[in-house]
Amino acid sequence: MATTSFDKCFVVTDQESIERIYYDLAHPRLIKVAKCDYKAESAKGLKLLKQRLSKSETFWVSSSTRNKRR
Repeated sequence: MATTSFDKCFVVTDQESIERIYYDLAHPRLIKVAKCDYKAESAKGLKLLKQRLSKSETFWVSSSTRNKRR
């Protein structure tokens, strides 16, 4: 279930839990995300795609040529 569709009301009565919630809201966790070089990734992806397409093109050309010889 997606968290955005979560629509349930609840009541927290435990004082310790309330304090934890307030503390967590006041001190959010920082998450570090590794930086990505999108240009390099894109170039790598295009290179791999060209390799795959060139192999499949070679396969189709060679198989159609093979069928004509028979």
